[in-house]
Amino acid sequence: MKSKQQSGTWLPVLLISTSVVVVLFSAVLNSVGAGLLADAFLSALIVTVTLALLVVGLYIAYRLSTVWVSRETTERIVISQIATVVRQHLPLATGLALAADSERGWTRVHLHRISRLLAQGLSLSEAVRSGFPDCSPVPFSLIRAGEQSGQLPAALEQAEEYLFERERQRSSDDVSVWVYLLIVGGFAAMVVSGIMIAVMPKYREIFKDYGVMLPRETIVLVGISEYVTDYPLVAMLPLLAIAMALYFNLRPRRIPNPTFSSRVADWIRWHTPAWGRVEFGRGMQVVLQAMRLGIRSGMGLERAARIAGQVDVNTQLSARVQQFADLIDRGTGIREAARRAELGEVTGVALAGGQRGNDLDAALRYAADYHGAIASRCWILLRNLAWPTWTLIMGVMVGFVVLALFLPLVTLINSVCM
Repeated sequence: MKSKQQSGTWLPVLLISTSVVVVLFSAVLNSVGAGLLADAFLSALIVTVTLALLVVGLYIAYRLSTVWVSRETTERIVISQIATVVRQHLPLATGLALAADSERGWTRVHLHRISRLLAQGLSLSEAVRSGFPDCSPVPFSLIRAGEQSGQLPAALEQAEEYLFERERQRSSDDVSVWVYLLIVGGFAAMVVSGIMIAVMPKYREIFKDYGVMLPRETIVLVGISEYVTDYPLVAMLPLLAIAMALYFNLRPRRIPNPTFSSRVADWIRWHTPAWGRVEFGRGMQVVLQAMRLGIRSGMGLERAARIAGQVDVNTQLSARVQQFADLIDRGTGIREAARRAELGEVTGVALAGGQRGNDLDAALRYAADYHGAIASRCWILLRNLAWPTWTLIMGVMVGFVVLALFLPLVTLINSVCM
């Protein structure tokens, strides 16, 4: 492990060290009067620092991506080991300690931590929260719901299925849409920013000497470039937005009380066209599956809904599920309660039919499968639209810059010919 990490970090360290040496050497040359040599070394410094920053940035991006992938792999193994021990009816602390001995890396560490916490008397959900803080909120909240409903094996099975389904969906894509959007958008932003900072400030000065009026497109681009040059922090806003999006997407959510930032992000996703439909479908699938845990243990629908409302889904949907439980508690009919809580007509019809046929479990399974299929189709549509839409936006942006660069040349040629 140590040699692998060293092999991945030697190039950035070498480039940064070379930059420091070049700075010191050029300072010495400048002090003894060798100005031309000092300038040459300073030019080499600029190139070296640029390469160093580029390599360091690529390395950080690589490490973030590998950490993300390895964390998800570790999570699947940990949850699968817990589910296996529970299915075999082994003492949980002892079984996880034995399972940890057969693993390695972070999987081994997390399983040993959970085992020790269980031996101290903590519940499984508390042990997972403390011993495996990187656990995704949905599997963790399903474990909590399973403990509260007395259906821990079924809850672990659902958590395991959720993780494997997430992996199947990602592996079915040739290239992740988010990776594509970031790469294409990042390169386009770099090209446009370089042109605005290095080229556009010279345009107005050059054409002023010829007494040629710049086209409107060029004037707009020059104005933008001057603003970016005067306020360079503005150019960092897209990078800051990307960093914040990655942070909020990768960090574990606080369950069952999400932070203010998580609630704001949920509100944005919920009210975004198409994306809100995906959030509703995926959330309803998880909620209805959690309600099945309570129904299987003999709970009433109201109590099962309250437990399901604590599962990690969009906070807008959680409020609707709690409203549904309140309406059921006040004696409202199931179909009417689902309609007033805005859980969907299919959910209301399925639950009402299940209550009449005394088979709520089958009704919940049907409704969960229905919403899962709806979410899957909406996500496929959203993903397929994202590729051409983002490409079109980038093309329009680059085309505008190219037009703003070449129109002044045409104007200049026409003025000279006249």
